[in-house]
Amino acid sequence: MKRSKVLGLSFVLMLAVGITLYLAACKKKIITPTNNVAGQVDDYPGYSSEARLVAQSINRFKRQLDDRENVMRSGLYMPIDSIIWNVEALFNAEYTFPERKYVETVKQELEFFVDVNENNEAPFSVVADLYDAITDAVRQVYSNDGINVDKSLKTVVVEKGDAVSNRVSVNVYVVSGKMDQSNSVKDPVDGPFGPPDCWYYGEYGGTCDDPSILGDAAEIIEDSINYYYSGTSVPQPGFRNLNFGMFRISLDGNEYLDENGEPYLYYFPSTVNPPLYLNYELLNYYYNRELKVLLYLLPTDLASQNLLPVIPAFVEVDITGLYGYTGNYSCYHHRNYVVYGHKALIPSQELPPLRDLLN
Repeated sequence: MKRSKVLGLSFVLMLAVGITLYLAACKKKIITPTNNVAGQVDDYPGYSSEARLVAQSINRFKRQLDDRENVMRSGLYMPIDSIIWNVEALFNAEYTFPERKYVETVKQELEFFVDVNENNEAPFSVVADLYDAITDAVRQVYSNDGINVDKSLKTVVVEKGDAVSNRVSVNVYVVSGKMDQSNSVKDPVDGPFGPPDCWYYGEYGGTCDDPSILGDAAEIIEDSINYYYSGTSVPQPGFRNLNFGMFRISLDGNEYLDENGEPYLYYFPSTVNPPLYLNYELLNYYYNRELKVLLYLLPTDLASQNLLPVIPAFVEVDITGLYGYTGNYSCYHHRNYVVYGHKALIPSQELPPLRDLLN
């Protein structure tokens, strides 16, 4: 693969700077951004005061789980937003490897339920059981994701779902995949695709020459973007990058228009004849337009609505080629499911030991 120099460099550099954090109540919420300057902790240069709070919160929750019997006897109740934040942050600290390069990924979804009281709180016994249930379920789907070589768990997103009476759903989005064992640094180029590349659009997939090959144009573009832009290298030894406070946003494909009024993403009404075989030029074209939306337009739009931190971290995108309805119109389109969140640079010894979930 190659990388694009035209888009993403300035944004990727910004992602390594500070991310606005909200941990006053250890809640996972979309919040109004602040502009506080991160303080530095003297014993670990580069370890911000906000990142230190993240590590302290994770370790506090880990100690509570390890001492769950005494904690349950104490009568501790935890708000549902704190439950979501703590479960996601600790799980990713213990089991995921977001800094690795992934040549392909698999996405799977799980659902759990938590009973809360009138204050939207649950006893710690329920919290501990939820963490154990999520760990067991993620282990199961991860072991059966179809990746057999160079297997790795990339990230796990935990989100609060719908509430019915006193029951709240907890949605878990699991991203695993095949990692790239190469340690070489790959610089961006104008596009990752070359003359031999040609992929079919849509659910049946395949290359232009062999439709039986698994995958389609949407997946190839998705894999290339995730490979080059979702991982973040660690700038100094002894540190880890941790994703937390993550959430997903979906796009049908017609939300953002260029100066000519054309959708940035692949989107064609069924009344026209769209390009169903994307050669390397069209693959690069839609690859770069995806980057424009994911790294610039969508984050800027959401930040202006106070829905994102000032500098959001792009974590992952899932792109699916579909033929169906958006609104009242049938169309061919690339639907995007985008994950954003916070990213903290934390010394490895300040976090629980990182483990392979399958060992």
